[in-house]
Amino acid sequence: MFFEGTQYPLPVVFIQGEVPGPTVMVQGGIQGDEPTGFLAAQYIAESRVLKGNLIVVPRANVPSIHVHQREVNVDMNRRFDRDYNQFYEDRLARAVRFLLSQSSALIHLHEGSGFYDPVYVSPLRNPSRWGQSVIIDANVYERLNLAQLVNSALAEINSTVTEPDYQFKLFNTRTFEPDSRYAKEMRKSLTYYALSNLNIPAMAVEVSKNIGALGWKVKHQVYATSVLLKHCGVEIIPPHIDEEEVQRIYERSCSVKVNGKQLDGQTLAVQPGGTLKVDAAPKSDAHGQVVAVFASDRQGQNLVDAPRMALEPFRELETRVDGRKVSTTVVHFAGAMPPPLPPGPPVFVCWLNGKSVQVKHGGSVRAVAGDQFVMEGVLGSKWREVLNLKGFTAKPHSNDGQDMGWEIILDPDSFLDKYRLSSPVRGAVRYQVMRETKGARPAYFYIDIEPRKVQFLKLVDAKGQATTVHWSSGGEISLAPGEYTVAETTSNGPANRILPLAGNRPLRPGDKFHMDANRSMLFSLKQATTFAGLGVMTLVSKHAPKAQAQAAPKPAPVQPARAKHLSGTPVPSNQAY
Repeated sequence: MFFEGTQYPLPVVFIQGEVPGPTVMVQGGIQGDEPTGFLAAQYIAESRVLKGNLIVVPRANVPSIHVHQREVNVDMNRRFDRDYNQFYEDRLARAVRFLLSQSSALIHLHEGSGFYDPVYVSPLRNPSRWGQSVIIDANVYERLNLAQLVNSALAEINSTVTEPDYQFKLFNTRTFEPDSRYAKEMRKSLTYYALSNLNIPAMAVEVSKNIGALGWKVKHQVYATSVLLKHCGVEIIPPHIDEEEVQRIYERSCSVKVNGKQLDGQTLAVQPGGTLKVDAAPKSDAHGQVVAVFASDRQGQNLVDAPRMALEPFRELETRVDGRKVSTTVVHFAGAMPPPLPPGPPVFVCWLNGKSVQVKHGGSVRAVAGDQFVMEGVLGSKWREVLNLKGFTAKPHSNDGQDMGWEIILDPDSFLDKYRLSSPVRGAVRYQVMRETKGARPAYFYIDIEPRKVQFLKLVDAKGQATTVHWSSGGEISLAPGEYTVAETTSNGPANRILPLAGNRPLRPGDKFHMDANRSMLFSLKQATTFAGLGVMTLVSKHAPKAQAQAAPKPAPVQPARAKHLSGTPVPSNQAY
């Protein structure tokens, strides 16, 4: 899991096949209003891999799935033309590019409106529609013959589609050609990035939103993906898919508790000023479903992943599973909201990395780059508060200055420079939070953000022997061959805000990595909330010459089955891809 503990967790499944072969990445859920794509990707993640390896990202954009919308801030599938750094979608895109760099091909799963046809047949079947197609950006790119790969797979894919109107067609968007109506937008997409930057085959499998049978769509998208995987050199056996069971699983609810009390349709009593902690547990066979609980005054801020202090009243809690509204619970406050505090400066209540922090008017909060920050409100206030972090925009489409209640990742590089202030903390930058509540007296506080500085790395071998080394990016660590665990990373901030990677493999707490006797590897650290780099060191085997130290090699381009070698205006509003 990447970005664990944030509002935008990224689940990733790595599967090593029984027989060596290329590694192919399959991704779904980049746009939250396309459930077939993330359900099909989840089934692919549960497959048996006979040959080759799989990297599967079933739900690439969880916040957009929660609200069942194409995008929250920006369209994530338009953030791959450069390294953006403004919204959570940009951090996800960084991680996706990292995963794709380890892959020999990409299959992207989508759901589009209507039915693609190269000629105009009807309003629902024409060149402007996307459904029931396999999309490529060029027939041939350098030595990659994408049209040949897809056409050879389509014959097999369509042999199982008995309805002629539902058969898949090849859709070449001609993204590289200047006269393509799709070029402007598609050059920002993930498949174009994979093809043009990494020189690997990339294709998108679109099913139609106008086919009502969800189970049918999932079954055929899984089969189409398995055939394309085979033509890319990876052989899988997907799990059995019962079309009716797909629908039942998708409509399944979950168990949600707030402060230990089950949400069962009864009114929920909440103590004014109390903290709400949500525990959401999907069913054991929930097929990877994601759960959200939204308060009626803060739609989009998932309480499953962030506590809330009830400083202001709200009416309801809404529970969603995979973007479907499954229940609404009325909230009753057991008494009046807390009375105002005695005369004196206002006290602001915040969450810093999940821990409650109080700061007085004119005071400051000291944090580290990459920390998670939420402004809860003003203690004892009876106003509808508006707190504005200058330089940060919570809602880009309707910037009303209200940043209270939203998850803020404290990354100065993503804030507006003109609001950056000098800080009394050495090496830090300062930003101001202004109280802009109508009718209330003005007040403010500061946030001082220091760079994250890694100090020590502690590794433990299979015998329990610990090695503690000073972290120095660009330096080397000499280790004996064998298995190691990262026991601790010491920095000027919380350890769980750092993600270690051995070679290209992310390490969770307790994960082991192996040092081979005849080669070395790169060991890197990333910000766990932004995926920004914190430096790289080389792990050198005591039995390997230093000259052998190298990163994990990039996979060779795929040689598709049944082929000797590979050769190589904005999109309409009804697009899905």
